[in-house]
Amino acid sequence: MYVPFARKYRPKTFSDVAGQKVAVRVLKNAVRLGKLSHAYLFAGPRGTGKTTLARILTKAINCINPKEGEPCGVCENCIAIDKGTFPDLIEIDAASNRGIDDIRAIRDAVSYAPLKGKYKVYILDEAHMLTKEAFNALLKTLEEPPPRTIFILCTTEYEKIMPTILSRCQRLIFSKLRDKEIVEYLKKICQMEGLECEEKALYEIARISDGGMRDAVSLLDQASTYGEGKVSSSLLEEFLGILSQERVRDFLRLLINSEVDKALEFLRDISERGFNLTRFWDALEEEIRSLILYRSLKEPHKVMEVEDFHRSFEHLPLNALLYLEKVVNTARADARTRDFLRACELAVIKTLVVKDILPITELLKVSKPSQKKEETEKEEEKEDPFDVLKKNLDTLTYEALKRLRHVREGDRLVFYLKEGELSKEDIARVKAVYPKVEFVVEISSEQEESLPPFVEKVKDLFGAKVVSHEKRGKGKGSSGQSA
Repeated sequence: MYVPFARKYRPKTFSDVAGQKVAVRVLKNAVRLGKLSHAYLFAGPRGTGKTTLARILTKAINCINPKEGEPCGVCENCIAIDKGTFPDLIEIDAASNRGIDDIRAIRDAVSYAPLKGKYKVYILDEAHMLTKEAFNALLKTLEEPPPRTIFILCTTEYEKIMPTILSRCQRLIFSKLRDKEIVEYLKKICQMEGLECEEKALYEIARISDGGMRDAVSLLDQASTYGEGKVSSSLLEEFLGILSQERVRDFLRLLINSEVDKALEFLRDISERGFNLTRFWDALEEEIRSLILYRSLKEPHKVMEVEDFHRSFEHLPLNALLYLEKVVNTARADARTRDFLRACELAVIKTLVVKDILPITELLKVSKPSQKKEETEKEEEKEDPFDVLKKNLDTLTYEALKRLRHVREGDRLVFYLKEGELSKEDIARVKAVYPKVEFVVEISSEQEESLPPFVEKVKDLFGAKVVSHEKRGKGKGSSGQSA
């Protein structure tokens, strides 16, 4: 009977596990030093090794001949656990056994001692699916755990586990595996199975599996069957209906260079050939995100795997990439009201300007002269003082002001008036509307020694002073006061 790769090459010891170094080290040391917790919570994305490590831990603590925390793999307990016939390993799918009655049955059974091994182990897969009542029933068991019993809760949705449960478990977080780690593991399988695989195709499988080893091994199994022992990038495209990363990057280069005609031809071709357009667009967005990350960080190699592809766009303006990302992302919103292919074609047309987008530093250089020009134009377009006065004064006051003799010096206005021509209230209004105005009050010779009350008030209010005077009838010159 054929055994799928995912089962055939499932890790059987801690040292076989790819990635998850923290979880492996914690569990192996716990076994070696005898510091086991009564309850564990394994949380992380699907296919990253949670259930596999739970089984390895069960083997390690029940192995008859363990070595440095590792199970021997050949004793009767290890063999029984691998076969799934070990009576003290109870695996429960919490998605289908999620009610309070199911948990009560577990609670009743834990009181019995292990039948064959040193420990009885309960593995609850998809533990976040338990009901609130079931969690509360389980809580009682975790608070007062029976001897030689260990609970391992596995979940892909850590945030759904009740805080009271979390506080009673030792938590281990599983991360997605890196493409390189997945490829190394797939190479071992290819070698043992005698498969002919392109390394580029293995990296494509790793990318598609999104950090999940189980998915990657299953894809390799299917692709090798389809290709009769051979796995290549072209075969993966044909088999999965998904373009390779290199083809996606070729398309991205067309967009960056604003080669719209070729990009539209590329898009229509893959659509007619039946490729999954949605997954292609997902891959395109990921490549753009990767480029933006590379161009934004001072030390990108610390958070991502830098390739020659990224380096080839070192001089591409970041704002051009950000525009491209927005255009590509908008296609999804447009697809709500039109066919997805049409939405993608519209996005491609919008990339016509990408190659002409200047770096922000260049834009600043270009904008400075125009900014100065605008400032000059604004200076030239300043309103005439009389326009300001006309807009803000009543008609009578404005007409009276116009009849006065005046001198204009730039934006400064000087009015000459005789006593009684303007009231002090009118003068105050004018000053309030246009502060750069001055009033000169002309006086007669008889007023030389003693200024009239009106002029005195103007002098006091507006800082007026006598600048010249004239004594009529005595042959002297003229006199006046300015306000």
